[in-house]
Amino acid sequence: MEASIPELLLQDLGLADKEIKILLSLMRLGSASVTQIALESGITRTHVYDIAEQLKEKGLVSEIGEQGVRRYEAVDYYGLLAYLSRKQKKLQLLEKHFNRAAPIFQALRPSKRSTTSIRFFEGVEGVHAIYNTIRNDLKTSKEAQELLTIFSLERIESSIPRWLNNEEYIQVPAHVKKRDILYDSKRVQSYVQCMQRGSGEHEYKIWPKQKGEFAIDTLCWGHKLSYIDLTANPSGVIIENDAVVDTFRMWFEEMWGHL
Repeated sequence: MEASIPELLLQDLGLADKEIKILLSLMRLGSASVTQIALESGITRTHVYDIAEQLKEKGLVSEIGEQGVRRYEAVDYYGLLAYLSRKQKKLQLLEKHFNRAAPIFQALRPSKRSTTSIRFFEGVEGVHAIYNTIRNDLKTSKEAQELLTIFSLERIESSIPRWLNNEEYIQVPAHVKKRDILYDSKRVQSYVQCMQRGSGEHEYKIWPKQKGEFAIDTLCWGHKLSYIDLTANPSGVIIENDAVVDTFRMWFEEMWGHL
């Protein structure tokens, strides 16, 4: 039998099949005893009691005592929205903890590189080559990736005019999450709109003007880190080294957490 829309939504909310049956039964019955719920849902009384208690702990069901009889009542639609909101906040907090613990998880992986690879790039064409390298690495990767950047939109646009018009440099594939720390400028909104048109996940935070503009732009992906100097003579490097990358990620998470 094909699942109904409420059943599918509750599955996406993370509820088990029997939890869904009991919750929907209670929504139809209103206040009901364990026996009534068992008859409505087709689940044995013993299991109904255990599952109803689980739902009560999640805040989706409340218990009502009437003349010594234990009865349960489900939350309404707005109660479900409140539960969803609580889950979202917990997931956001969990994501922050995971981001801070990224170097610890990275350290668990066996090191694949015992040497450091450094490539140097000169001029505007060299900067384009760096962005093409990043794009190709992310595009050909089969694993979920994260691209971390710290840069000034004003500086890159003044050094490479119409850079903001090149969506191939700005947007990322669907399996890539991009997090930017952006120097505060009038171009931020245009950049964010361009990112939103892409398929990848994007988050950003603003670096206040009073703290000063970044001297260089920094980009980190996979096991690589790039520094780009966009002053009078543009140039850059790509460093491939696990220890260097892990150290930058630690710095990035500290900056991200304080913005």
